[in-house]
Amino acid sequence: MRFIWRGLPLLMLCFATLGAADHLDEATRELYRGNYQKAAALAEQRVKANPKDAAARVMLARARLGRGEHDAAWRELQRALRLDPANVDALYFLGRLSALLAQVEFRNLYAMAPDSARVHQLLAESADAAGNREEAVEEYEAALKGNPRSEEVLTSLGDIKRMALRFEEAAEYYRRALEINSWDYDSAYGLGVCQLRLGQPDKAEAPFRRAVALDPGSAVAHFALGDALFQLGKPEEAMKALETAAKLEPAMRQAYILLGRAYQEMGRREEAAEAFRKVREMHRQELEDIQAKFERQRKAAAGEAKP
Repeated sequence: MRFIWRGLPLLMLCFATLGAADHLDEATRELYRGNYQKAAALAEQRVKANPKDAAARVMLARARLGRGEHDAAWRELQRALRLDPANVDALYFLGRLSALLAQVEFRNLYAMAPDSARVHQLLAESADAAGNREEAVEEYEAALKGNPRSEEVLTSLGDIKRMALRFEEAAEYYRRALEINSWDYDSAYGLGVCQLRLGQPDKAEAPFRRAVALDPGSAVAHFALGDALFQLGKPEEAMKALETAAKLEPAMRQAYILLGRAYQEMGRREEAAEAFRKVREMHRQELEDIQAKFERQRKAAAGEAKP
């Protein structure tokens, strides 16, 4: 008899856990029926029974979302992620909620200042993300009229013009951005690329050096500086920049190609041969990867055709 009484608390705990699980299942059904009030109540019961249940907090957040209680939903999702940082559902709904809140704030901004520089900038960013470059340029230019000293807009226009191979126009936007903020890496690097593409490595050196100083961990900036220095007939300085680029990004084939040429210019034949050997090895590995990919696709196609 004593054994039965000792086992009762554990048995009661099991029933309580099962009841909480039933609450969560029922909350899910009510959520899909659109009964957010009842779903929230059931999820709250589950949370009270087990405050460390991340799934219950996600369910409660979803019910809050259905009722338009965005702040409360945000708090529950943050609590769920503190309990389980890798909770996929919590991350997914937090992403959706963030997008929803962004849309709400944009509508508020548009209602208050429909022709403001920020509104045009947001519209430009949206058009650019959708691949509509012409519309993006129009909106960025409208934003620039509202705020001629916006380094963000100037840099974005420079990026679009550079992608369109209109290097002179892009360079002018980058220069204007750097006049406003000389610490802007994107503008410094972009200006250097434009000058290099225009066949002016002497003018590209300074912005590339600035880009390297602003972001010493950027392999592409070190490579670009090495490229400009090599074209200027400075193989030793180019070698140092290219060695840094290769160290930061060991898979950068272009760095090894140019590094091999710099070694050759300096008469360092063994090091040049090693650099070119790495290039050949990368090329061989790339071909093997491509062949393996095609073989997998061939086998998959054969497997689908066989039935």
